[in-house]
Amino acid sequence: MIRWLKTHVTREMIRPLIYKVFTRGVLALFAAQLVRFFAPAHWAIAQSSNQALILAGLFLLGAVIAWLRLDGMHIPQFKLPRWKRTDPAFLTGDMADHIDDDIVKFDDLDKEEQDVCVLLTDLILAVVCLVLALFL
Repeated sequence: MIRWLKTHVTREMIRPLIYKVFTRGVLALFAAQLVRFFAPAHWAIAQSSNQALILAGLFLLGAVIAWLRLDGMHIPQFKLPRWKRTDPAFLTGDMADHIDDDIVKFDDLDKEEQDVCVLLTDLILAVVCLVLALFL
């Protein structure tokens, strides 16, 4: 597994991986809090440990799908429509210190690198949710 990670994970994938872990983690916490708020208190799904187990299962399912996509199976990715981002006026100036740095976004990665990034994101979040289920 370590050898596979060294061959497939590149330095450019670190930033998209961190962004993807953060956004999916925050969305999962938001969904869990919505369920906790709207579900009656006596339901089993309203307990935090059960929510963490369900989220871990969903992330493991996503990791399996990403693994199958890496293996060559054609499973389309669900992508939300995105609007073109415009930078605020204070960010349009030059930064001499970072002129040579290339910022790599998730969309700039090729298909295989995107699948590896999604696989690692889902595995990281599944482990975090399982640890939360143990302690909550």
